[in-house]
Amino acid sequence: MSKFAKVVVDVPFTNRNKFFDYKIPDHLLNKIKIGHLVLVPFGKRSIKAFVISINNEVEISRSKVKSLKKLYKNESFFNKKDLKLYKWMAEYYNLNLISVIRAAIPAGIFNNNIRKKRKKYIYLNAKKEKIKKVIKKIRKKAPKQKEVLKVLLENSEIDFTKTELANKADTYPGTVNRLIEKGYVKVEEKIARRKPFLEKKEEEKQKFKPNEYQQNAIDEIKQNISNSNFSQTYLLHGVTGSGKTEVYLQLVELILNKNQGAIILVPEIALAPVMVRRFYSRFGDEIAVLHSNLSPGERYDEWLRLKKGKAKIAIGARSAIFAPVKNLGIIIIDEEHENSYKQSSYPYYHAREVGIKRAKINGIAMILGSATPSLKSYYLAQKKYFKYLSLPERVKKREMPSVDIIDMREEMKEGNLSIFSHKLKTNIENALDNNEQVLLFLNRRGYSSFALCRECGHVLRCKNCDISLTYHDKEKLLKCHYCDYNKEIPRFCPECGSEYIKKFGIGTEKLEEEVNKYFPEAEVDRMDIDTTSNKGSHRKILKRLENNETDILIGTQMITKGHDYPGISVVGVITADTILNLPDFRSSERTFQLITQVAGRTGRGDISGEVIVQTYTPDHYSIQAARKHDYQKFYKKEVSLRKQLNYPPFTKLVNIIVEGKKNEEVIKGANNLGAFFDNYQNYILELLGPSPAPIEKLRGKYRWQIILKFAKYNDRNYLLKKIRQKFFPYNVKSVKFNIDVDPISML
Repeated sequence: MSKFAKVVVDVPFTNRNKFFDYKIPDHLLNKIKIGHLVLVPFGKRSIKAFVISINNEVEISRSKVKSLKKLYKNESFFNKKDLKLYKWMAEYYNLNLISVIRAAIPAGIFNNNIRKKRKKYIYLNAKKEKIKKVIKKIRKKAPKQKEVLKVLLENSEIDFTKTELANKADTYPGTVNRLIEKGYVKVEEKIARRKPFLEKKEEEKQKFKPNEYQQNAIDEIKQNISNSNFSQTYLLHGVTGSGKTEVYLQLVELILNKNQGAIILVPEIALAPVMVRRFYSRFGDEIAVLHSNLSPGERYDEWLRLKKGKAKIAIGARSAIFAPVKNLGIIIIDEEHENSYKQSSYPYYHAREVGIKRAKINGIAMILGSATPSLKSYYLAQKKYFKYLSLPERVKKREMPSVDIIDMREEMKEGNLSIFSHKLKTNIENALDNNEQVLLFLNRRGYSSFALCRECGHVLRCKNCDISLTYHDKEKLLKCHYCDYNKEIPRFCPECGSEYIKKFGIGTEKLEEEVNKYFPEAEVDRMDIDTTSNKGSHRKILKRLENNETDILIGTQMITKGHDYPGISVVGVITADTILNLPDFRSSERTFQLITQVAGRTGRGDISGEVIVQTYTPDHYSIQAARKHDYQKFYKKEVSLRKQLNYPPFTKLVNIIVEGKKNEEVIKGANNLGAFFDNYQNYILELLGPSPAPIEKLRGKYRWQIILKFAKYNDRNYLLKKIRQKFFPYNVKSVKFNIDVDPISML
């Protein structure tokens, strides 16, 4: 009896998801499964496709159905539950299914360009008893050869390359060669795992003793873990230093005891070394890591270990939410409030929302952990959609750091024009005198924010983007932080010819210069995109901090995430207003989160911590709430404003960016889309635009924006489908419409 495979082809249709049927050849009848990658005839060419169902019938005439050509690999790359998740994403985020699959599976599978890594290893070529006799025979004549054989005898479970074996025996590869010539050892070629670097550190041997709040959280979630096929989302709201990581470790241990697996997400794995190290120390090779810093080969190998069940715990950044963990038992998202969990380019998705849906599909527990939960998550917990769990105290009942707000307007009135307030400067000096460490946070990299002509007021801007260029002193260049365009600072103003061009504002590079000027004896390090572009650079910077080789660490928001270094006694927020003044409805929330998170980096050891927040808007509610570590105070004010203005969590938001190389075509495309929406006003709560985007030109393309607010998910979904069906087939090809569902950034 004939069978047919319905496939999604590797062609991203712009206006619809379309699937195609192919007959399964007789020799593949018992091999083809859902999730298999196959080759199919498509028009005049052959392309790759993924099987999404196996059927006995097709809607068209059987004689017209072509046969698929080839099965690429014997294993499937996703199962029915995975496919259910992918289809939900395609519908919820208005995406092509193939684009979702591409995001979920390592690129090497599509490209078929990742080869298995093979290495030559050295093994004993005789039984152990014989080798022991050889060792006795040669121990005086050839002591180094004896050492090599001893290493192989004592470490028979380890695969050594020739160089690794020689190093272990404290000799040279030539010694191993002589043993090969004598026939005592042999060389075998095997497939080798490309293993990412994971720093190992022995944990303290003392038994974990949870405090009252940790134990309550563990017991509550443990009940859910014991109740199979029941999904519950928990919001674990724990102040900085409250021991959330240890709760995660205990829960994962429970899961492993049930022979299940786990997914743990962190905002950026390179910036969370303490958590990764603790998981690795506790669970060893049960862990596989997945993140963008891995080479394609490393990523593929780690993915395959999870797929085959050789690793049971996936730790990674955003895309690790798709990890093929066998018998998945729990999903944990640490720092769930972080914006980096949202994919900022097509295909748009939020790992938190995808994780919640995956947990429901699999009937498992979902844990969202944060000291500063996203307003949406806290709102859903208040409405009982999530179960709320609190860790209101730091471990060992350590005090929360004191936070001082410094009004920089008053500092200026007193004649202090430097970057540092008197209070911050004094505290840094005291910390250095006491051999303590300092963290200085400024969420703007570079040397100066912009360059301006004092004669005519002209600001030097990027030729590709509607954004001012940032001056970087090290390279002596003006740079665009969006498209990487750069140029030398001109001697004369291009607008009026004046030579009075001055650099204004401050970035981390300028801050580093000022720190070296005021504190010349201090060892200073800087962590931002410019200093961490090379692989492993994050780790090196944090390692120096951990080893007390760094006195003062300067950084952007990178330094606010997941670091636990007890030597830090002072945290300085150079200006709290950087994000607060952005034209984005989440700017207050982000400001509160960043100040609270960076403040939490201090006071985590035996020494007390102090935080100095410098600002020109000291009375703003987000800054005042952060001063008191008072999430509830911030939430009440912010949620009230969101309700008044019809912003999430009270509405469903869609941001549509219309972009193209010709401004007149972009304007026409945006206006045509706006006119299209006139026919569906009953479905839209509020429409803003069409209007120029806050960044009107980006990477050489002009941008216009339409923001849609919906009261109901069904209304939003209906209208997004109508855009695909009725508007996209007729839009201008030179104009692109980017539909961002649940946008994080409005810029």
